[in-house]
Amino acid sequence: MKRFLKKLKSLFKAKRFLCDSCKYDYRGACSRPEKPNAIECPDYKKR
Repeated sequence: MKRFLKKLKSLFKAKRFLCDSCKYDYRGACSRPEKPNAIECPDYKKR
């Protein structure tokens, strides 16, 4: 089942939003207009 879902995601090129795992994802830390649905961000740092 996992392999099927992984293949399905790759076919549709599902992208995750970076803000969900960014260390700057809290009130006042990020003022970018793309927030909370950024797919690319020059300030992104993983939590």
